[in-house]
Amino acid sequence: MEKQEKLLSIKEVSLQLRIPKPTLRFWEKEFEGILVPLRTPGGQRRYTFENIATIGQIKELRKKGMKLSDIKREFSNDNRGNFFNESKVDLLANKVAEIVRAEVYNFFKEE
Repeated sequence: MEKQEKLLSIKEVSLQLRIPKPTLRFWEKEFEGILVPLRTPGGQRRYTFENIATIGQIKELRKKGMKLSDIKREFSNDNRGNFFNESKVDLLANKVAEIVRAEVYNFFKEE
């Protein structure tokens, strides 16, 4: 049986990556469609490994002095595949898998 992926709260991600929670919320809006955490039925954010990797990539590019607009352009110019070595189909499949995983998690959590 496959090991279930641990989903992290915004607080856990904030502490792990040392990024303030308001910054994470802001980046979610700025990188709409790129950084999409899952949501619990109550609306709380849950971050996957892929979300955390994206946030880490954004943090590193910011640390190098890159502007948010340039980072967005990098992601939207299909350079996202360069960051994660994934095609668009793989990215879509991962997003669908994240949604299904969250739904299954929530289904069994409610029992």
